[in-house]
This record gives sequence, structure tokens and C-alpha cells, in this order.
Amino acid sequence: MSDNVNPYKQAHTREKAARLKAEQLLEDKSRKLFQQKIKLEESYIKLRQQESAMLQNEQLATLGTLSAGIAHEINNPLAFVLSNMESLNNYTKSFQKLLLLTQELIQTEGIKETEKSLLTDLIEQEDLAFINEDVDELLKDTSDGLHRVRKIINNLRSFSPTQNTDKVETNLLKGLKSTLKLLDSELKGSVDLQLSLLPLPNTLCNPNELNQVFLNLILNAKQATEDTKEATIKISSHYQNDTIFIRIQDNGCGMTDEVKKQIFIPFFTTKPMDKGTGMGMAIAYGIIANHQGKIIIESIEGSGATFEIQLPVIQTKL
Repeated sequence: MSDNVNPYKQAHTREKAARLKAEQLLEDKSRKLFQQKIKLEESYIKLRQQESAMLQNEQLATLGTLSAGIAHEINNPLAFVLSNMESLNNYTKSFQKLLLLTQELIQTEGIKETEKSLLTDLIEQEDLAFINEDVDELLKDTSDGLHRVRKIINNLRSFSPTQNTDKVETNLLKGLKSTLKLLDSELKGSVDLQLSLLPLPNTLCNPNELNQVFLNLILNAKQATEDTKEATIKISSHYQNDTIFIRIQDNGCGMTDEVKKQIFIPFFTTKPMDKGTGMGMAIAYGIIANHQGKIIIESIEGSGATFEIQLPVIQTKL
């Protein structure tokens, strides 16, 4: 039988051609599926970024409205109280002079014994001598407390949005220090706060939004150290190659690799439902991204965590 008409060879040739064609079709289909997968991943990333931006704007708007409202409601009566404290301080000095004069008169022969007895009894019954000694201290402590409240309100105002959302040239250390003042009562006595803040250049940014980032990261660090002996938070800043670096480091519980992968996803949280919404880190990520910066995480489970904010220095165009 001739090779040209060998049916087995022809069948083998047809089978080989069909197999090659099928393999080519499979390869083409796999390539298309792979490309579609990449497009889906890109679409998912864009959708997540848009969702994060929307949630960030909503969260910041809510926080800003709440902060502005609280600051306004407290600031007005506070101004009256501070003014009244000044008047009360002056009035107290007048009563102290009267008490001193009364005590001096009691020691003289210029008034009757019955009147001396009445004045002495009044001073003893009302404990006016003790009040005279204690009133200055009370007024001072009250005045210091009220001025502290005013400082807290001024710091709280830094988290409320301004009328325009344009970026302004500012120094980030000012906002960081303002945030630390706001968190003073939260941190004092519970963590050892160690600061190493080197000077930073001014940069074009939205300081209110960045204050929110500082707030979220410091609170997260504090919460991560709740079960840590000798809890410590280290905050440092420096400037290099037109980039601002701000590091917030704690010696708390740390994170697993799985948590690190998901920490910036909206609504992801490792906290109990009543203690966290999973929005803080997503908001922080969106804010830093909008400032053309990034957040670098270094963490090992059980060995603390470090969040490093990197922001480019942007100067106002002349």
C-alpha cells in the first residue's frame, strides 16, 4: 500500500492537526480569560478606591460637622464662664479684705464684746478662715481647667473642615502636636510616649485630613498596646530627598500577614463590633493617597507594628 493513500497516516495527520488546533483554541481562550481576569482585578481596585474615597468623604464630613458643632456649643458658654471667673476672682479679693479687717477689729477694743462674739461665732460657724485659705487654690484650679478645655476645643476645631477644601502650605508638626494634645488624656498614664520630632519643611496639604490620619494611627497604636506591659509608642519625623517621613511605632500585639493584606480594606477590623467600624485605616489610606503619598507597614504578630507615612514636599507655585 502506498504512503500517499495510507489511511492510518492520514488519520494520524488529521488527528494531529485537530489536536494542534484545539490546543491553539485552548491557549487563545486561556489568554482571553487571563486578560479578562486582569481587567476584573483592575476594575475591582478602582471600585475599591472609589468606595474608599466616598466613605472617606462621608466620614470626614460627619466628623467635621460633629467637631464644629461640639466646639461651637461648648465655646460659647465657656467664654461666659471664663469671663465670670475673672469677675468672681475680683469679688473674692474684696471679701478677703473684709474678712481680714473683721479679724483685725475683733482683736481691738473698739467694738463691744457682744459684737466681737457675734463676729467670732460667724467666722467659726461658716469656717471663713479655711475658706479664705482655700478659695485662691480653688479659683486657680478652676481657671486652669477652663483654659485646658479651651485648648481642647481649639484642637478639636482643627478636625473640622474649612469652608474651602483647597490645600494650604503648612508644617505637619503643628498638626501632629495638636493631635497629641487632643489625645493627652487618652495616652497619659497608659503608654510611654517617646517623641523624636525633627524639623520638617512646609508642604502643600489639607492639614485637617492629615490630622485625622495622625489621630487614627495613634489611637490604633494605643489600642494595640492595651495588653502590653510597659506599653510604648514612639513617634518620629524627618525629612529626606524631598520626602517627609512620619513614623508611629508601638510594642503592642502586632499583625499577621493576612491582617496586613486587608488592613486598608473598608469595614475590615480585628476589633469587637462595638469597638471598631473598620473605617479608620481605609480613610487614612485614602487621605494619604490623595496627597500623593503612601503608608508603609512593618509588623510581626506579637512584636508590635510600625506605620510610616511618606509624603512628598509640595511647595506653593509662585
